[in-house]
Amino acid sequence: MYNRENLEAIEKAIADMQSGRRIVGVSYGDTRVQYANITLDELLKLRNRIKSGMEDTEKLNKRRIVFMTSKGI
Repeated sequence: MYNRENLEAIEKAIADMQSGRRIVGVSYGDTRVQYANITLDELLKLRNRIKSGMEDTEKLNKRRIVFMTSKGI
C-alpha cells in the first residue's frame, strides 16, 4: 500500500508547511497532489496513517517457517 517514498514525501510536505510555505504538494508515482488549504494537523494525520500502513505491510511480508513432525509416539 504505502512505501518509504510516500513517507518521505509527506515528511517533506510537513517540513515545507512548518517553514512557512502556504501551498504544499506531494508526489508519488505519476501523481502529484497539491494542497492549498491543508493544515499541519491533517498532514501529521496522513503521515501517521502512512506509517501505520507501512507497519502492517511489513508484518505481512515477514516469513514464518514452521516445522512439524510426527513420529507416532
